[in-house]
Amino acid sequence: MRVPADVMNTVNSLPEDKRKKVEAIVRRHLDACKSVGVEPEYLDRVWIEAIEVAQMEEKFPELFVTEAWPEAEPHRQYDVYQSPRAEW
Repeated sequence: MRVPADVMNTVNSLPEDKRKKVEAIVRRHLDACKSVGVEPEYLDRVWIEAIEVAQMEEKFPELFVTEAWPEAEPHRQYDVYQSPRAEW
């Protein structure tokens, strides 16, 4: 599938380090598609989303999710009032 020229121009106009991040994100996506046997569609959208992800990673460099997240919570059960049943 061909990627539109305007998308590739946007990718090529990125700074070198950001372009490498974008290419790595796209490559990871294509490898994931290949590993599950799915033919990738809409590659233009994949490139655009990869650019957006790279921009977000620059804006928010710390990861929100760590290996310890989400931590397991102990099971809690709260007794809830149940109204008496009317027997017919």
